[in-house]
Amino acid sequence: MATRTLTILLADLVGSSAHVTSVPQKQAVEYLLDATSPIRELIEEHQGTVIKFTGDGYLATFESAASALRAADAIRDYFLRQKHTPTGIALDGVRLVLNTADVTLQDNDVIGDGVVVISRLEKDVPTNQVWVTAAVYAVADDAEFSFDYIGERRPRGWRHAIDVYQLRPTEANFIDPDVYLLITDLHGLKHYGETLSAREMNQWLLNWGDIHRKATVGLQGRVRQFIADMAIVTFSNADDAIQGVLNVRALAHSHNTTESDSPPIHFAAAITVGDLILSPTGVVGHVVTQTFRLLHASPRHAITIDAPVFNTLTDYRQRFRPVTRTDEDGAMRAYELLENGAEKSDVG
Repeated sequence: MATRTLTILLADLVGSSAHVTSVPQKQAVEYLLDATSPIRELIEEHQGTVIKFTGDGYLATFESAASALRAADAIRDYFLRQKHTPTGIALDGVRLVLNTADVTLQDNDVIGDGVVVISRLEKDVPTNQVWVTAAVYAVADDAEFSFDYIGERRPRGWRHAIDVYQLRPTEANFIDPDVYLLITDLHGLKHYGETLSAREMNQWLLNWGDIHRKATVGLQGRVRQFIADMAIVTFSNADDAIQGVLNVRALAHSHNTTESDSPPIHFAAAITVGDLILSPTGVVGHVVTQTFRLLHASPRHAITIDAPVFNTLTDYRQRFRPVTRTDEDGAMRAYELLENGAEKSDVG
């Protein structure tokens, strides 16, 4: 056994479990290999050594912290830009965490506290962010890398807190052009927040998130972000966006008829199209503002799309009727899904 000082990188996919549990085992294995192959390729491209496949990601080591940081930035960049795996499966994104420490090399594996730290920190990392420990921060080249201080974190079972930093992207923002943006608004957050236990509330919101991940399976769609009771999902074409929201509605109906111990899921939705700005903190841009505006001006339970989305539909035009949505900024020409079948709820 040999002890060496190395920089360890752990990268894990986000949202992969929804896809894995929805297909046979053989397809699940193929999906995971397909989805994680870019991680392995970028690790090796930056002179890293892949230690092991973790099921939905990789553990790797680097001789230099700079190489590890470049690899992490490239991996995050890849998942920010990419909508799907090479074979077309939608992805949420990736989480990465790095540490520099003395580790023991044994039987093609690395062991030691430096590895344990990142495995326990990883679940706290937001989607498409890179967290590093103070040890990485201390040796990083200030001229090449910049960081934001996250704060102290105490990994589970750890004897003391450690300082954690977020690696800033080398590019501040990325543009995803001509995106069909779906935003859904779950009803009842305030009401159930006052009546449910924290555990019950968390499970309800987890179910809401899983519904969206399942709704994009087989479509050119991707869950981008959750903001409290709202989900932000992008699609490559108008018909997939409509099918995606119809899938959400069907899965919500299934939840409402089978999950008697969980609150019902009722929602409104809006879809617009435009250029999306991808930033380290989430998605922004005019298309986001416009979608929120249309959503807030729409009636409860309505599924509303704007005119540019309607004009690019091929399979679903007959299911919409023209409407006018009005808010404090004026009137908007829009289309509402007919016979949306939403169950009424008096929960506010």
